[in-house]
Amino acid sequence: MRIETHVVNDGVLRIVVTGEIDLDTADTLHDAVLAAIARARPAEVVVDLAQVTLCDSTGIDALLRARDAAHAQAVDLVVINPRGVVRRALDVTGTLDRLTGTPALR
Repeated sequence: MRIETHVVNDGVLRIVVTGEIDLDTADTLHDAVLAAIARARPAEVVVDLAQVTLCDSTGIDALLRARDAAHAQAVDLVVINPRGVVRRALDVTGTLDRLTGTPALR
């Protein structure tokens, strides 16, 4: 898994994740999101999953924990561009709309 952070504009931090989010990488993602929030102090964090090929239950948990931690610091966190099996995993677990703000298409 690779994680890149970019300040998009004033108050928005974009985190681009590439690869697989699973038992081996979930904590790394969670910690990277929290570290990026501490460094940049954004109003909003956008986690881009367009290049993520797998996200298992530990990955979903890491995203939810990161979202909760961000909200505790008055920072919005939203996931964008989940595709394929990643989007399906978020949908099946009922977390798609919580993380993206977009209900699953039925």
